Amino acid sequence: MFDTGGNVMKVLLTGATGYIGTAVTDHLTAAGHQVVAVTRGAEPQPGRGWHAQLVGDTADPASLAGLVTPDIEAVVHLAPPSGDAEVDTAAIEALATPLRGTGRPLVYTSGVWVLGATGAAQEVGEEAATNPVGLVGYRPRIEQRVLAEAAEGVRAVVVRPAIVYGRGGGIPAILVDRARTQGAPEYYGEEGVRWPTVHVDDLAELFVAAVERAEAGSLWHGVGESTVPVRDIARAAGRAAGVLAAPRVVPVEQAAETFGPLFAEALGLDQSVSGAAARTALGWRPSRPGIVADLLAGSYRPVEVFGAPEGPETDAEVAAIARLVAEVEHAQQNELVDGFLEVFRRADPVWTTGHGKRLSGFDEIAEFTRKVLPGATAESTAVYDVERVLFLRPDVAAVNVRQQPVLPDGTRITDRPEGRPFYILVKEDGAWRVGAAQNTVVA
Repeated sequence: MFDTGGNVMKVLLTGATGYIGTAVTDHLTAAGHQVVAVTRGAEPQPGRGWHAQLVGDTADPASLAGLVTPDIEAVVHLAPPSGDAEVDTAAIEALATPLRGTGRPLVYTSGVWVLGATGAAQEVGEEAATNPVGLVGYRPRIEQRVLAEAAEGVRAVVVRPAIVYGRGGGIPAILVDRARTQGAPEYYGEEGVRWPTVHVDDLAELFVAAVERAEAGSLWHGVGESTVPVRDIARAAGRAAGVLAAPRVVPVEQAAETFGPLFAEALGLDQSVSGAAARTALGWRPSRPGIVADLLAGSYRPVEVFGAPEGPETDAEVAAIARLVAEVEHAQQNELVDGFLEVFRRADPVWTTGHGKRLSGFDEIAEFTRKVLPGATAESTAVYDVERVLFLRPDVAAVNVRQQPVLPDGTRITDRPEGRPFYILVKEDGAWRVGAAQNTVVA
């Protein structure tokens, strides 16, 4: 959330119905601004949170004429490019012309793919030269066309998002679907390919910051994590799909048969990109869990929820519970005694092991853990996935977990039975902790 200084703006938003546009709408309205959505049709879309809805199509620049009326105080251009440089240039012209001489913002959405592969360079910044892959080949020219509007009295700004994730969408959703349909997680290009990433809600907050206070002629990288091994992302996508198998790398040429050559080339880009400038200059503070954490215990994993109303507050609590269970898994897999004990509340916890041993009180659980956890994962370990949450009270939840035995590389051990841990979690001082747990082997 950003301080608007009491300056409520009416913001014209293209791409308002899209994945990023939906999040940007939410955060602009939360910051007190009014969103005027540009949609291709006039059919009302209730529940969007828009102040108004106008008809226009960025692939038909003539349809944008007259949309930027004198009461529009900012324009955010989120709609995807048309694939035609002349059409996209004309769309910028239509949106920018009414803003000239006003000092009002025009924020254009590009992407880090314009940088191309960054090679040995680490965390390249906004000053780096562009070397776009074919999918975004002409987009640097559109960026420069937008930034040139600063000389015409427009507060022209360009934002380059990284690989966007969160809310169960974006490219990671493709990886989850591919893992499910192919029976193994996959990624594209070379073995060591890396992606810069950003959570869609963190990115939306950067757009709010750009609208409110980015300087004319400025360009910003929307990057939360500068570089994440895509093998790790693919493995997590497999988990989200319920597929426990080692990730496989697919050459770009083979991926082109599924995605087409241009998109496959982009998916295979190896990049390390910095988002530090926006943090320093705009006060942007990306705070959501990283892409791997979100795939493992966040928006890409369906969880049945009972006893609580649907909505963002319940979603946040379920995500926090999933993160706690992910801490259990991490501590078990890495034999972290203190990390495992940290998940328990200190006041009278109870734990019944998978072998039926009942442990009462924190000290007894701690003594047992210190004896059995070190060395326990030399040959195998387990993964833990939240399947159902029943809220008995807002601060007490019963949680059903699926526990699957795996080899150290994450491959499922098929001849060993699953477990069904059952946890009673208690929220104390804002954090969920295990009050009682029982590990049950599935016969």
